[in-house]
Amino acid sequence: MLTIKVFLDTNVLIDVLSVAERPATEYSIRIFQEIRNFKLEGVITVQSVVDAAYAFRRDLRTQSLFRDRILQIKNYVNLESLNAFDLQDALLSGAPDFEDELQYYHAYNARCDYFITSDRKLLNRHNSSMMQICTPEDFVQKMKTMPLEERTKGSLSPERTREG
Repeated sequence: MLTIKVFLDTNVLIDVLSVAERPATEYSIRIFQEIRNFKLEGVITVQSVVDAAYAFRRDLRTQSLFRDRILQIKNYVNLESLNAFDLQDALLSGAPDFEDELQYYHAYNARCDYFITSDRKLLNRHNSSMMQICTPEDFVQKMKTMPLEERTKGSLSPERTREG
């Protein structure tokens, strides 16, 4: 049984990995719980793991916790590499934040139904009928009103070609 496919931006991964409470931590953890319970299909990129590792680089205690948690998380999310299509799409977009564009186009090319992020710039930049962009809090609210059969019927996005 397939589920809704959600892409988790780096800031959502950091919410879950951080020992400090962040504004969206509660909602990000709830999304990861739904993924772990096979109610959602989660996607993160290797680049997000690298960026999160960089964020935790100063504290040895946090680094150890980071490694342990990533080893657990990789068992229930799709850990994917960025590819040449993602790179090309991000370069051609002309957007000022190249890293955000790489993540966005990877999620789009991977046919994710939702792109979950706390990055307000990204929330306002893209508008697509193929993939909804929302905050962790907004997505948790959507899940509450989403019929179970919709959450478990498979990817909601129509088939896309390389042209869009």
